[in-house]
Amino acid sequence: MPDLTSFWLTQDGDARIALDPDTGRNPYGCPPHPDPSLLDFGSATASVISENAFAAADRLRRLLLPSGKAMPEAADLGRETARLSEELLHLCGLDAGEGIRVALTASGTDAHRIASEWIWARSASAPCILAIEPNESGRGVPDALTAPCHGTLEPIRVRDDRGLLRAQPSVEEDMRAAASRAWSEGRPLFVVLTDVSKTGLVAPALPALQELQRQTGEPVPVLVDASQFRLTPASLKTYLNQGFLVALTGSKFVGGPSFSGALLVPKNFPASRTIPPELPLPLGQLMRWEAALAELRLFRAIPEGSVLDFFGKFASAVTAHIAGHPQLEALPSGPPERGFAEARPGWDSVQTIFPFLLRRPDTQGGGLLTRQETLAVFRRLPDGSEPFEAGAVRGRLGQPVECGHREGKPVSALRLCLSARHALQAAENGKGEEAVIAQACAVLDRAAEMAGRVRA
Repeated sequence: MPDLTSFWLTQDGDARIALDPDTGRNPYGCPPHPDPSLLDFGSATASVISENAFAAADRLRRLLLPSGKAMPEAADLGRETARLSEELLHLCGLDAGEGIRVALTASGTDAHRIASEWIWARSASAPCILAIEPNESGRGVPDALTAPCHGTLEPIRVRDDRGLLRAQPSVEEDMRAAASRAWSEGRPLFVVLTDVSKTGLVAPALPALQELQRQTGEPVPVLVDASQFRLTPASLKTYLNQGFLVALTGSKFVGGPSFSGALLVPKNFPASRTIPPELPLPLGQLMRWEAALAELRLFRAIPEGSVLDFFGKFASAVTAHIAGHPQLEALPSGPPERGFAEARPGWDSVQTIFPFLLRRPDTQGGGLLTRQETLAVFRRLPDGSEPFEAGAVRGRLGQPVECGHREGKPVSALRLCLSARHALQAAENGKGEEAVIAQACAVLDRAAEMAGRVRA
């Protein structure tokens, strides 16, 4: 593989895509080149680039940096930025004539920051920002939302102290109470609707948010955090038709390399707020988006009914495997519930993120792994086992998510995740679906095996 392409895929970012000199991976556990023998089910965190996506990024690098040229021309960067923005709209089932604008960003977190800047650029009051707790969104999200507008975040809890799901009416009541406090203080509201969270949840559901807007008597600015990109074009359009901003990334479900974000701005976004013109992206960001769109292009070519059918089979098989394994304990999640009226069921109505806790074998007491022990499994799983065994399964899961306390200790859940690439693999031949399911179960079994001998 061309070393220059791997190099540029890690440029024009920050520490989140810097490579560990010992492992050659970034903090998400991803190298900047394909790893065909790795069974990658960690897309809720990030995705390892595929051979197809790497080839697309390599072609763009060669176009913009022909032999002997040190840096690309600004005009070429601008042209490619506009082209990628236009194709993203097309692949999302959106038409440029609908007046939707695209701002390609460094990451999903940057999309949050830009949205906050745009919405509150002329506001004299610091807003109250309603969003689910950072454990379910992202560590950098609170600062990205609050810093540009000097607002305060009111985190809405969707899980209790044991990591179990709170009842939806309780979640919505907390949201209304936080909104009431802001109104009593004369402060404006800014709501972040997360679709889908780290553990596969949608919150708040659209009906609750619409009711909140009716209570205010005026539009409440809303950002849909769809950074996972686990939604169909129909669902995406539903949000845009509500006048909501939507943040996406190409590096999770879609399967592009780490660090590629986008913000979609609907036509009916308030005109009094000035949206700056899109600036040309630097080469590293362009290459990462080029890789992501190469994957999205292939995924969109699969009939949606086929994707829905496979995702349903996968969800049933993986749920049963986790339930039947003595060392795996499912963290309650389930299919995303958006609350759309008259929605046609699409593949995004099926669970694609499967969070679970790890237990030691009964011979070792059967206790749950601590957060540090779970993190150790996550980090070592791509190497097969600890110590390394020739021929061992090499897998990758989503980073551990803190989910409260169990058995008197803090615990975290790993996540097995479906991605667009798995749908492509399943569609390849008559046995593709069974192969993907078998690989997922093999990674779960390897994680359970490692839980019996891990030392944080």
